[in-house]
Amino acid sequence: GDTGAIQCWVNDMPRELYHTDWVADRVISFLDGLDTDEDWFIWMSFPDPHHPWDPPASEIDRVNWRDLDLPELYAATAEEREKLLEQKPRHWKGAWDGSLRTNFEFPPNFRPADLTDDQVREINAMNHIENEMIDDACGRVFDRINERGWDGRTDIFFTTDHGELQGDFGLMFKGAFHVDALMRLPFLWRPAPDAAVSPQALADPVAHIDLAPTFCSIAGLDVPEWMEGSPLPQSASEAQAQNRESVLTGWDSEHRNSDDPDKQKLSLSLRTITTTDYVATAYLPGSIYDGNEGELYDLNEDPLQKVNLWDDPKYSSIRS
Repeated sequence: GDTGAIQCWVNDMPRELYHTDWVADRVISFLDGLDTDEDWFIWMSFPDPHHPWDPPASEIDRVNWRDLDLPELYAATAEEREKLLEQKPRHWKGAWDGSLRTNFEFPPNFRPADLTDDQVREINAMNHIENEMIDDACGRVFDRINERGWDGRTDIFFTTDHGELQGDFGLMFKGAFHVDALMRLPFLWRPAPDAAVSPQALADPVAHIDLAPTFCSIAGLDVPEWMEGSPLPQSASEAQAQNRESVLTGWDSEHRNSDDPDKQKLSLSLRTITTTDYVATAYLPGSIYDGNEGELYDLNEDPLQKVNLWDDPKYSSIRS
């Protein structure tokens, strides 16, 4: 790349062989092999947007990194970024300055504290390009579904497995940081148009665990008892009737902080409850924490999740 940003590359691979278009082509080929009256289900999974950030050279001009604003949660100075991280449990700042490597996603010897503003911009520009290519690829698949006459009877879901920090809190990549950057995901459901469901945005928390029961419901199948989720609501009243109060997110990792096999393994476990009003994360006992630490954010007063209220006596009952 232009800035020397970590894992940022201009890829000489032709666009048609890059995995985004390649996956879409395989899906279209599958669809073309079906009879018009066949039932089908497709899970179309793109590796992007993901590091290494390496879209094809032919697509680089889509987004000029020099034109990008820095993320709102990327503070203006290193001192401000450090001060913000000091409000959080110590593995946050340890990830930033390299003193505590709890995240196997970080490349060896990478210190987010060393990132320049322009490197953050270029990484995010590459990310935007990868996202645009996914938009294009999805559009081609949706067009073919429509050409085959299936669109009216086809439900389409769009989501992803996790977010990316992209400079939030001065960090890059991902890991044991249970905030919106990693947990609040694109989650779209376009019901089959023939079902005549009114489009709307629902604020109630939902989760990936709800996908399988939803697929069963669409297919007219009973939801098995062993499925822990429930079919996604199709209206605010339905969501209220389901009493969707919270969703859970977990993180468990165990690995060494260096290549030295004699060094103690690091273990880190987080358990998070997200509601419409709060995000509460309890840390389990391990090599880093004793089990009394955690994070609590008031999403109404602090939507960017900057101020950790875990030890604030006024919030003890909420925390409990």
